Amino acid sequence: MFYDAIVVLGLHMPCGVPSEELIARVKKASECWIEGYAPTVIPCGGQRSDELQPESIYMAELLLSYGLPVSAVKPETESLNTEQNLRNAKAMIEAWGGKTALVVTSDTHMRRALAVCRQIGLPAKGISVRTAECSRFMAWIREAFGWIEYLLGWQRKSNRRKANDGT
Repeated sequence: MFYDAIVVLGLHMPCGVPSEELIARVKKASECWIEGYAPTVIPCGGQRSDELQPESIYMAELLLSYGLPVSAVKPETESLNTEQNLRNAKAMIEAWGGKTALVVTSDTHMRRALAVCRQIGLPAKGISVRTAECSRFMAWIREAFGWIEYLLGWQRKSNRRKANDGT
């Protein structure tokens, strides 16, 4: 094993419909698990008001359909952004005595995901899937706003507010 866990970052599923990009992330994570990169896969993502279930639960079901055993799949169901995904996954990894992660996300998102890992002290490497050509422009726009939120600390403030509110 090279890592303590494979962390698959979620992607919004409006009306419960997963994008090809999300499915590609999960498929890549399953391939990494099959190749022995880590003993556990942590699909990350909570449930927004327009989603039918937490993203991570859908991803966990998909991982099981790819042949991973239930014991290897540990969904993180509370996070709603990249920083929350990674902070919560880090806490899970540390809870079982681990330290390192292989992060699976889209190529347009990887740089920021690894920046968050460095910021929170999660030793990680990344493996990405290519964002579909038809959605690359919107992915880059989403990433630009994500970087603004990250650099201004808005996600960290949102995380603290959520912890203080108990929501």
